[in-house]
Amino acid sequence: MFLKEVQMVDEYGKGLQGESTCITEMFLWELGKTFKTNDCQAIFFICGDFEEMKLVKTVQEEPDMLCPKHSYEAEIPFDMPAFQKLQSYEKKVMMAGVLKEAMLFVAEQRNWDKAAVAKAFANMRKKDYKHQFKAWRPKMSTNFKLKAYPLVELDIYSFRLYLVIEDRKKNVIAKGLAAATETFIEDIAYYMNRLEWLSDDEAVIYTMAHKHSYFSLRVNGSSKFVKQQKENDTQ
Repeated sequence: MFLKEVQMVDEYGKGLQGESTCITEMFLWELGKTFKTNDCQAIFFICGDFEEMKLVKTVQEEPDMLCPKHSYEAEIPFDMPAFQKLQSYEKKVMMAGVLKEAMLFVAEQRNWDKAAVAKAFANMRKKDYKHQFKAWRPKMSTNFKLKAYPLVELDIYSFRLYLVIEDRKKNVIAKGLAAATETFIEDIAYYMNRLEWLSDDEAVIYTMAHKHSYFSLRVNGSSKFVKQQKENDTQ
């Protein structure tokens, strides 16, 4: 069984889960998809006014609404008043530090690979906690001279989706902001249905809307968001 999900939630109701998503998702990205566990696919770190770290629940026989099957819960000391006074970057550093201690604690308790956990956080630090990645493999233009791909950036207060066009030497020819959403994976995923080249100099990325909505980017840098109506909708 492999670890697929990590969340930081708080007992104060101050929105830590949303703010921490950029850090938890970056950790999972750096950790990779093959981090082995005996019985755990998800960990929920409850951050609050606790005196010490404690693994309060391991895998259960049946899922419930708050804690799915094959998941753990752990209580983690977290200074919320101090956290709220920090600037965005400082918040990232604090959340990464708390998450690192929490993951190493659970790894020690459950005999997981602590070296892999430490390496993931070292990579995060090298990248200065900036999480961006190509959502899909680049797609070549019809004349095979250019390639386009969606670039996702997860930040503390918003997620952003860019459409990028490069030449064959990986020089960026054009880059346009396709969408900016709140910190929910589902929200940013809505804008990433499929990517196509409409011509040799125009790439588009379609949304998941039932109507033909897409973000368009040309090699000259011009961009626009298009909402097309189906024929039946315009009659």
